[in-house]
Amino acid sequence: MRDKNLLQVFLILNVALGGCFVVYLFLSSNSQPKVTSANFVKPLPKTNSAAKLLPPLVRTNMANVVTNSVAQGEGVTNAPALTNPPAARAVFQQKKIGWEQLEKDEQTRTEEYNTYLGSLRAVGCPEDKIRYIVMADINELFAKKRLKEAVAHDLEWWRSEPELAVAGALQEKGRTLEEQRRALVEKYLGSDAAEVEKGEAMLWSSVQLTGPVLGALPPEVHNAVQEICARSMERHQGAFWARINDGQPLNQVEMARLREQTRADLRKVLDPEAMEEFLRRYSQNAHQLRMELRGFEPSPDEFRKILHATDSMDHQLQLEYGGPEALSQQQRERYLAQRDAAIKEGIGAKRYQDYLLVKDPLYRQAQMTAMQYGAPPKAIMPIYQMTKATESKRQKILTDPALTPQQKSEALNAVNQEQLRTVQQIVSDARNPQ
Repeated sequence: MRDKNLLQVFLILNVALGGCFVVYLFLSSNSQPKVTSANFVKPLPKTNSAAKLLPPLVRTNMANVVTNSVAQGEGVTNAPALTNPPAARAVFQQKKIGWEQLEKDEQTRTEEYNTYLGSLRAVGCPEDKIRYIVMADINELFAKKRLKEAVAHDLEWWRSEPELAVAGALQEKGRTLEEQRRALVEKYLGSDAAEVEKGEAMLWSSVQLTGPVLGALPPEVHNAVQEICARSMERHQGAFWARINDGQPLNQVEMARLREQTRADLRKVLDPEAMEEFLRRYSQNAHQLRMELRGFEPSPDEFRKILHATDSMDHQLQLEYGGPEALSQQQRERYLAQRDAAIKEGIGAKRYQDYLLVKDPLYRQAQMTAMQYGAPPKAIMPIYQMTKATESKRQKILTDPALTPQQKSEALNAVNQEQLRTVQQIVSDARNPQ
């Protein structure tokens, strides 16, 4: 009985819930707002380039169109006047533009670099950034040109008698390049920028900083080196004339210290590579080594190795003693042995023998003889061999106890005459090979 009553209660509750759900659906459908369609007017174009797409009549009566639209309730506001000038157009391309284009425009008389600058301005690049780009390209272009001139006027610094380039020609070339650089600055940035961006003219006054390393020095470093060398020459000349006026010989230790001061000044502005290049071309030790190796004819690499092996010990010796002549016999022998060992290690045993040959006094004499006759270098060795044979004959005559002084004098004269004829024949054969 009880279960039957519960079943009836649940049935009544379900019916009530169903009625409530029907009432909810009815109320929901009647409360939604009415959906209507609306047409929106398209925004009017705001630039002349867009207005050009419209027919001429529409562009002429544009103000009337806007006024009528407002009157009809289409929600359009007043449009701006279509009188703005057309904006500059940027030209986009894959090609990289840099200092090479400046050079190409110079050669072909084109204006592609100017077009490039116009594109930068069209996309809103700030003027100071454009100026930075132009100056970087121009300076790089003329750095390449200066390097080309420095290499073209380079000298054979490893030879005993290098052909010196004309400093005046380099000075004039430096001035010409600076004038051309300023003309380009004025062309692309205006005369005011050309006045502000004055570059440093290459001095080329004291030393010829040529070659691929020293020729690539920036103008400010190049000129700093020239000024250091100019001060160095003034110090050396002052010390020289002070000694001469006092009637005293040169103090070699003092001169070495002046050279060390120059080296110290150069180390402040040159990196290690440029410093080493400067020393092998312009240092006192390099000059003396070129004289020492006359006839040895080293290659550039051999000269570099020999100087690298000897410069530090020679420079230190000069600072302490002035030169080898100030050493005791034992000190001199030890110093020369160390120096020769360093040279032998640098150039190898075979070339070291050639080096020893040119240090022979008789070989030096043969070199001087060939120079006096204007003979080519290949005549030196035959003259040297003949000179050794002649010297042996002289010593034999001088030590022969059987000869009287008169006989010795006659024999020596005959030897000298024979030597003279032989030298002339060697020189003739060297000049006119069969």
